[in-house]
Amino acid sequence: MKINQLLIPKSRTNNRPGYPMKPEYITIHETANTSKGADAESHARYLYNGAGGRTVGWHYTVDDRSIWQSIPDNEATWHAGDGSNGTGNRKSLAIEICVNSDGDFAKARRNAAWLTAKKMAEHKIPLSRVVQHNKWSGKNCPAKIRGSGLWSEFLKMVEEEYKKMTAPSQPASSVPYPGYLIKRGSRGEVVKMIQRELGGLEIDGIFGPRTEARVKEFQRSNGLVADGIVGPKTWVALFPPEPKPTTAPSGTVYNRFYVDGVKIGSFTDEENVVDLVKENLGKYKDKIVIERFKM
Repeated sequence: MKINQLLIPKSRTNNRPGYPMKPEYITIHETANTSKGADAESHARYLYNGAGGRTVGWHYTVDDRSIWQSIPDNEATWHAGDGSNGTGNRKSLAIEICVNSDGDFAKARRNAAWLTAKKMAEHKIPLSRVVQHNKWSGKNCPAKIRGSGLWSEFLKMVEEEYKKMTAPSQPASSVPYPGYLIKRGSRGEVVKMIQRELGGLEIDGIFGPRTEARVKEFQRSNGLVADGIVGPKTWVALFPPEPKPTTAPSGTVYNRFYVDGVKIGSFTDEENVVDLVKENLGKYKDKIVIERFKM
């Protein structure tokens, strides 16, 4: 999600005092402004224009459509109500969630959860240090979240977003993952590809009990959860990335071999290709393709 910036001028020290900060907490607020049009951008402009002379500031405002940043993460501001040297003011990022009546508060919370997770990851802040404004000053804020008993739900959303952001990326497969789970009851060419790769199965394109049992066996042998369902991790294990030909000299001719539309591999040795053709010719007559390409 894009984070828009409208940074408060440094000259407005009532709103942007300029004290350096290494954030250790993230403080969640609500704007308490239910007026129509009181969205994230309007609040960012309010701060930019001096906040009506008030001594107040916050880092981010979030609504159901956008996020606006008003103060850099490495600067403190007056938002927590715990004094000029209070931990809330001096060591926490402030995120304001809009409650405008013409906005979708559920979406605004989800966007705020995404932003919170992003800042947790960037600044190595644990979930236990994502807190309510109430922690610092006792103020009933974020009031709507508190009044509706939504704080636990919000933290759960933050945790889910954080896990997605920090999860190790899956290696690319030699065959693109189709984007959905393949399991008992699935049918079609994708199932045939899986059956061929597993071996020992009738290639009928029907994901039945025998195919499911073979998938479980394959998963166990590859250290995966043996649930009999082909998801992204099992798919990559079935169709691992082809190693890049780093040792072959430039201009080497490769033979890419397909049987019944499924890529079997790439070979520099034409004898290997011929052997594969002979091996598969009886089963897949008229379905063998060999492409030649140079590296």
